[in-house]
Amino acid sequence: MAKLDQYREYIQNLLTKYGSYKPSEEDVEIQLIFDTVRDHYQILEIGWDGYDRIYNCVIHLDIKDEKIWIQHNNPSC
Repeated sequence: MAKLDQYREYIQNLLTKYGSYKPSEEDVEIQLIFDTVRDHYQILEIGWDGYDRIYNCVIHLDIKDEKIWIQHNNPSC
C-alpha cells in the first residue's frame, strides 16, 4: 500500500507543477482532476480562444496493477 500512496503523491506533485503554468490564451482555465479512489489523474484546458471552444486533455495518468499508465500525453500544449 505504501508504494501506491507514493505513486499517488508523485503524480499529484507532477500534475500540480505542470498545472501551475498559464496557457497562452487568457480565457482558458487549467483544471486538475485527482480521483484518488479510482486512481485517475488529469490536466484539462477549458475555456475560449476567441469564438473557439477549448476542451483539451493535456495529460491523463492512471494507476493500474501497481503501475503508472500514461493514457494521454499532449506535448503540443
